[in-house]
Amino acid sequence: MTGNNANQFFNNTTYPETNPDTGPIIITDRLKSAENIGHIIRLAGNTGCQRVLVIVDDEIPRLSKIKRVAEVAGDVVAWQFCKEEEVLKLIPEDYTIVALETSPSSKNLFSANLPRKMALMVGSERNGISSGLLNLAKTHLHIPVSGPIKSLNVSHAAAICLFHWTAQHIIGE
Repeated sequence: MTGNNANQFFNNTTYPETNPDTGPIIITDRLKSAENIGHIIRLAGNTGCQRVLVIVDDEIPRLSKIKRVAEVAGDVVAWQFCKEEEVLKLIPEDYTIVALETSPSSKNLFSANLPRKMALMVGSERNGISSGLLNLAKTHLHIPVSGPIKSLNVSHAAAICLFHWTAQHIIGE
């Protein structure tokens, strides 16, 4: 086998899979970049997320670009656009909302025990998570950044958090 084909590699390697009924839910708050939305949908497919809720106002990012970046995950992962006022109705009651945000009350992600049934909320590239949505979160977490650049791309931050969840609940079980 050559070193480049991820599908071949993972077909020959066994890791436990996320239960689709209890996998994380990702909530994105008004992301402007269709590429970031597509990356997050693809990430949802990598980590076994139940669904992705894409909060929008009136303007919907370019669907063709979202689908191009998401690739096959755009057809495999359940995802939808919604309004902020609809989001609570779309999350099962037994899920815990976790905000990934640098807020005054945020805790270090790597010191946190992430909930098994987690709805992970990430905010827009410019404004973060709205205060109304932040108030819905039981926990606020941040990623400790040790280099000179202190900001992370939203899809990268979501990936760090979701693979930490995977290490705690799927691989570590």
